[in-house]
Amino acid sequence: MSFRKRNADQQPKLPPGSRLSAYNGQLLISTGVPSLDDIMGGGLPVGTVLLIKEDRATTYAQLLLKYFLAQGMASGHHCALASRDEDGNELLRNLMWLATSASSNDDDEDHDEAAKSAARSNAEGDRLKIAWRYAHLKKFESGVRQASPSSPPPQQASSSSSNINEKSAPGNEPRPYCSLFDLTKRIPESVLEEGKPTVLDNMEGEDDYATLLDNIRKLVLENNFSSAIPAKPNTQRNVLRLGIHSLASPSWQSKSSYDLYKFFHALRGLLRFSFGAAVITIPAYLYEESPNFVKRVEHMADAVVEVESFAGSMVHNDAPYTQNYHGFFYVHKLPVLNSLLPPSTKLSVLSAGGSNDLAFKLRRKRFAIETFHLPPEGGVSERRTEPPPSSDSKKRQPKRIGCGSTPGKTDPLEF
Repeated sequence: MSFRKRNADQQPKLPPGSRLSAYNGQLLISTGVPSLDDIMGGGLPVGTVLLIKEDRATTYAQLLLKYFLAQGMASGHHCALASRDEDGNELLRNLMWLATSASSNDDDEDHDEAAKSAARSNAEGDRLKIAWRYAHLKKFESGVRQASPSSPPPQQASSSSSNINEKSAPGNEPRPYCSLFDLTKRIPESVLEEGKPTVLDNMEGEDDYATLLDNIRKLVLENNFSSAIPAKPNTQRNVLRLGIHSLASPSWQSKSSYDLYKFFHALRGLLRFSFGAAVITIPAYLYEESPNFVKRVEHMADAVVEVESFAGSMVHNDAPYTQNYHGFFYVHKLPVLNSLLPPSTKLSVLSAGGSNDLAFKLRRKRFAIETFHLPPEGGVSERRTEPPPSSDSKKRQPKRIGCGSTPGKTDPLEF
């Protein structure tokens, strides 16, 4: 057999802000939320569609869509947004942006430090109450830790187009895969001007789904995102991040309900042969009377998650766990590409193959998904057992006189 030496210069380079899966070698991009990346098995595979079922009373699904687009702007990807209910340009201007230092999460760190000090004091007091073999075991982690921002934010290093070219050069530091965002900060205008995100708002006619699909197909072909078209050797491709807000809402016009199914089929086939991924939010609560409609849409998506908030719920309002969490997070479907099982069965910490109960919490500066735990019964400040009687209480008790006793002496019949 003849042997040919592999030339590294002729090998295709990975797009910026992407990585290969350790499970099946699939190209992954980050959703912007580390805990959601962990549930997906490391990230969202390129060429897939993530469907997020919206909540009735809150906009947490829109927040996850903003995380996805903000991560694309930070990683240097091309972002495209389509919405019929809200202004696309306004949604892009309200994207969150990078945390400048580790001190940006002071509220979370203070909360964690207080919890650690309380746990430390409880551990010292209960050191003799537990079995000695459990004393040195690692404590269970209910969430995924976020890495602190070690590099300066892109708005400082990309003040001009020349700086962007220098940063994306092969010899310099690569683009981040998953960044740490601060919800109190907004994306700078200079980053939007340099990133040039596309707003797909020119939808006119009777069928908005067909018009949107034509715009997406045109965007994929004109910007060289299609993997079916061969590229020159030693060329680095970019990734297309497609976000669609509130698809199938009453604002979307169509001739029949089957137009939505045709759109999902065509979009999934288009993304399979392109360097792109889509995150779509859908108001599933509007179709509770026809659950088969939502089930068919879920079947045509690669991954399906649902956000259920405690806000406005009569069932969860008075529950004690509402102090620690803001809602439940359901995973209905995980992406399975080039494998028989989803990568999260081997790589995920939170989902554990879909068997864990998940909940989310929204702090002042970040959104996180954690394993759901019920609080201690009765709360932390309430005693579960009655305190032992003291000597003073014994003296205050009145003397009991039995039927066969005399005052001042113990009753021999009392036991």
